[in-house]
Amino acid sequence: MTPSAPPTVVIGAGYAGVMAANRLAGRDSPVVLVAPGTRFVERIRLHRFASGDRPAADVALASVLHPAVGRVEDRVTRIDAPRRRLTLASGAEIGFGSAVYAVGSGAAARRPGRHRVDTLEHALALRAALHRDPDAPVTVLGSGLTGVELAAVLAGRRPVALVSADGLASGRAPAAHRRALERRGVRVLPRSGFDPERPPAGIVVDCTGFGVPTLARDSGLPVDDRGRLLVDRTLAVRGVPGLVGAGDAVVVPALTHLRPSCAAALPMGAHAADALAAQRDGRDAPALDLGHLLQCVDLGRGRGRVQLLHPDDRERPFALTGPAGAGVKEAVCRMTVRWLQQEAQRPGRYSWPAGPRGTDAGPATPAAA
Repeated sequence: MTPSAPPTVVIGAGYAGVMAANRLAGRDSPVVLVAPGTRFVERIRLHRFASGDRPAADVALASVLHPAVGRVEDRVTRIDAPRRRLTLASGAEIGFGSAVYAVGSGAAARRPGRHRVDTLEHALALRAALHRDPDAPVTVLGSGLTGVELAAVLAGRRPVALVSADGLASGRAPAAHRRALERRGVRVLPRSGFDPERPPAGIVVDCTGFGVPTLARDSGLPVDDRGRLLVDRTLAVRGVPGLVGAGDAVVVPALTHLRPSCAAALPMGAHAADALAAQRDGRDAPALDLGHLLQCVDLGRGRGRVQLLHPDDRERPFALTGPAGAGVKEAVCRMTVRWLQQEAQRPGRYSWPAGPRGTDAGPATPAAA
């Protein structure tokens, strides 16, 4: 490849995007990362930042990024795949030879009067509201991991209620989460008991819903009914050579066991880079081989729960709980940043657990998202 060849552009600087950029930087081709800002946000720590338990949930982007990766601090507003051009929010355009779509996810459309913790800015706003009124009761909407963790870390400081669609009753892990929350004094309420038109007094935090940027749909790329970019098992976009996707903003219909998570985003980012390298070398890109291993949950006050999983996301009959579970949870949070740094130092180093094999796959209750 000549020095004047168009770069590989990575769109997004979350877990998947940074991993992809670092892995690509180890090859003899220019790589450019396009994302607003200069900070890398540790989304898995946002609940602790919002609660005031951590002073920060971000690090300098440069500290986790390979020095050879070029950076453009802007936001992509359109992908012109036939022309291989990206339009930016600033009005500028960037040409690309290949691209990684890794724009991430956030909460669904916001409703007035409700806080969120899906971004650093939203977590900061919630942190400020909690600080302004230290006695205000908090109602957390949604019993996914974000809702459970936020309710758990706030419990004991103020009245906390968690509104759950299923009562945290589907599966071993959710039932354990409910018991832990109730021991901490959290009221777990059915969704039928919450009137969205008459929200309770105090602070309401919406941890329901899941949304992705509309970039893929706006660009005329294939998407599912939630707006996620459709990719095949190699993470390539069919009919669009040189475009791959990774992370929460894409969906692999053939791999239904994968759920939006940091645990999936990091391997997907690495595999997306490998797939582009294979395409560039004239080789068939390999299919993504990825399975689940653990589900780590922060239950507050130095306690946690680490549920062991089958590769297809079914629960195994074992979990690590209490202080030991909290210790593993913290270690995993630290390692997510360390894995990015290690990939920046030595591209190609990162590896991940294999996907379902034979008896690993089967109908069963998956772990909570």
